[in-house]
Amino acid sequence: MRTDIVAPDARWTIVMLAFGLGLKLFCAIWAAAWAGWVLMRGQRTPLHLSWGVFTLCMGALLVAEGLGNSLGSARLWLLMLSGGTCSVFWLFTRALFHKTTAFGPFELALVAGIIAPSMIKPVLIISGFDAPIDILVNAQTMLSSTALMLSVWEAARNWPSAEHMNERRLRIGYLAVFCSGVFLCAIVFNTGAPISPQLVTLIEALCAAAILTVGSVAIVYRHAHPAPDWRPAPEATETDVQLGQRLIRLMDREQLHLDPDLNLRCLAQALGEPPNKVSRAITAGLKAANVNQLINARRIAHAQSLLTDPDKDSLTILQVALESGFNSIGPFNRAFKALTDQTPRDYRRGRDRASEALAAE
Repeated sequence: MRTDIVAPDARWTIVMLAFGLGLKLFCAIWAAAWAGWVLMRGQRTPLHLSWGVFTLCMGALLVAEGLGNSLGSARLWLLMLSGGTCSVFWLFTRALFHKTTAFGPFELALVAGIIAPSMIKPVLIISGFDAPIDILVNAQTMLSSTALMLSVWEAARNWPSAEHMNERRLRIGYLAVFCSGVFLCAIVFNTGAPISPQLVTLIEALCAAAILTVGSVAIVYRHAHPAPDWRPAPEATETDVQLGQRLIRLMDREQLHLDPDLNLRCLAQALGEPPNKVSRAITAGLKAANVNQLINARRIAHAQSLLTDPDKDSLTILQVALESGFNSIGPFNRAFKALTDQTPRDYRRGRDRASEALAAE
């Protein structure tokens, strides 16, 4: 009888382990690439900073788990770096789904409380002082669970209305992946069920890949579609309506929206009114979501007039964007499609097709 033949079950176990470890290391590289992108791009928004720190922590955790004891003492330091994964993921979720995100004392204290045990544990192990480690681990587990529950809460609260269908889809996908990962990694693995280490490795790798996928999609989507302000608009007063109408007349007369540097402060100075009063006139009196939405709507209307004018056919799409008050073509294309459901190029082609149809009649 041959003894070098690997049994089917053993072969499957080897394949499962190899695939799980390979996927973990691939996800670690993926996470490091995101962290490097945030660092190199110099992004300073809460959304980008929290995503960069989260991917850095997750990458450290995946390397520590994937390479294990072969890392030697370096594994302890990678696990120390990974201690903020859950808490920073909560901050990322907050920044992703809410227009105004402030990381105040409560948020920073919770994050510090979760990270602290991971920072202290390697020092205690190296020094041989092991007594408090169990206490630190239990405290970290409790705080990490709190952060995970808060992540679910941030994604579920202030549910978008029916007209924001893309926002709904984003949240549904986000919650489905996140809750599935939490259920598998934090509940099933801790029930004492007989799960092989190879299967655990594979499931952990798949969960990491799913979270990185949905997080990558979410941050790219949010970069193109800023989070709406879910706060209800204040009730409009007569003063709000009158000031809003003054603002529209001023913008139409002076073509202020064609200035690429136009902002709330500039509008307030042009009206001779305080910025907070002008902001209220925009949201309450004019029922716009914010000043940027109002300005972009006027700019897109101007761009539409250029794109429908046959005498302006010599203008490129970039020239139309610049003449309409945009600094570059990317924001112009996104704003145009958000308001018209067409790209500027398709909008111009639609005019040409309509002209050809009229000529044929």
